[in-house]
Amino acid sequence: MKFWSILFLLSWGSSSVAQPAFYQGFEADTAAEPRGGMPYLSAFLQANLRKPIAAEAKGVGGRVVVSGIIETDGRISEVKLMNSFRPDCDREALRVFKLFNAWKPASKAGKLVRQQVSIPIAFKPNPPFVYENGARISYFDTNEKQVADSSKARYKQTSPIDSLGIPAGDMVVYKAKGNSWKEERRMPLIKKPNAVRGASGETGYLIGYANSIIYLDGLLVSVDDKGALQREVYFKDGKRVGTELRYHTNGTVAEKIEEFDEKYVSTSWYQNGQVRQIRAIDKPKPGMPGAPTHVLSVWDSTGHQTVKEGMGRAYYFGRVKSHADTTQYTTYTEEGNYENGFKQGVWQGRYVDGSYSYEEEYDKGMSKSGKALAPDGSVQYYTIVEKQPEFKGGMQALGQFLSQNLRYPAEAQQAKVQGRVFISFIIDKDGGVDEVRVLKGIGFGADEEAARVVKATNGLWKPGTQRGERVRVKYNLPINFNLN
Repeated sequence: MKFWSILFLLSWGSSSVAQPAFYQGFEADTAAEPRGGMPYLSAFLQANLRKPIAAEAKGVGGRVVVSGIIETDGRISEVKLMNSFRPDCDREALRVFKLFNAWKPASKAGKLVRQQVSIPIAFKPNPPFVYENGARISYFDTNEKQVADSSKARYKQTSPIDSLGIPAGDMVVYKAKGNSWKEERRMPLIKKPNAVRGASGETGYLIGYANSIIYLDGLLVSVDDKGALQREVYFKDGKRVGTELRYHTNGTVAEKIEEFDEKYVSTSWYQNGQVRQIRAIDKPKPGMPGAPTHVLSVWDSTGHQTVKEGMGRAYYFGRVKSHADTTQYTTYTEEGNYENGFKQGVWQGRYVDGSYSYEEEYDKGMSKSGKALAPDGSVQYYTIVEKQPEFKGGMQALGQFLSQNLRYPAEAQQAKVQGRVFISFIIDKDGGVDEVRVLKGIGFGADEEAARVVKATNGLWKPGTQRGERVRVKYNLPINFNLN
């Protein structure tokens, strides 16, 4: 009897139809697709794609085709190369494609099934440059204008960079001396602790040349204590320019902020690559208060779009320092409605560890009222969520104070030096001034004088507040030296 049962099972198994290991898109009833749609997958891939230095130096462009299996849980597996461009670009395309794990799986006959997908990844051509011995080499004429022909160059600049294009050594400028080059000046590479920690509270470090850290001019990179990227941004004359990238702890891009003529556009993603939010931020205008952020689209962690064309309800979460113990981090949540891209009505937020909660009312993105519950049970009422520090008496009073107390250094007068010194400092909770430093100076004693007069404003500020609580705020101030 037992022998007959075994024969029956074997016979039944051999007559069943074998299921394929995976399906092609045309074979499935519903094909797999990226959550949020194909345009946002393309945006994610391009944001995370880093063109290999050797390919960038040659200026070449091309396309790599990769494939993978979309599993029933939305992850990707078995990523492989389908069409090659060049080995270094092939490896980068495979790396980036593996980062995206936010797929809607395929289905067939009412069941989720595995499906193979193929995606082209493009590497755009760029102006070529000289790359030798791990350094980018640029040539300049007598007027310090870049030239392609080294025989016509008066200066040569070497900038060591690693495989990611991040500064890896001192930048050196050489001056032509006959048939050789003699070092003219050196800009040291600096790495120092960053006051701003990563999303999970990890230690950060700023990496850049002396100008990008001291004067905020050039590429500034932030990494964690293991060297993983946290942020990349360019500065010019103390102001952010171009595109800024911020990274998750797993190495994927968390946010890409692109600069346009009158605004910034931010696209953010979850760690698995799914699009999270798109918003527009108007550029601040001199003497005008900042406009509220215009939120265009929001997706939850399952890929469901909760805000479309500025309308809908959003739910946010993230990491923040606990109100009960500022050495520890906890998760916060916040939710509310958007109308025409702006916060509207009641918004509520809380810290998961129970140390803090708040409720705010908005009208067209502007805060009307709010109350926050602190760990000790006290309630703080406020009207402005984030209020910047203010000099007592306003900007006119600050201008008068500077004009009455600023002394033009004799050395600068004799050299007929004039210009603007940018000073950075912290305004404490009590209105005091701390951590004064020069962001960009003009020398000849003007930098020291600008720092001195800023220190003299100690105690003359109304501190900044956040949800009714006084907070330390970083403040940047230009100090003008004019001989006229």
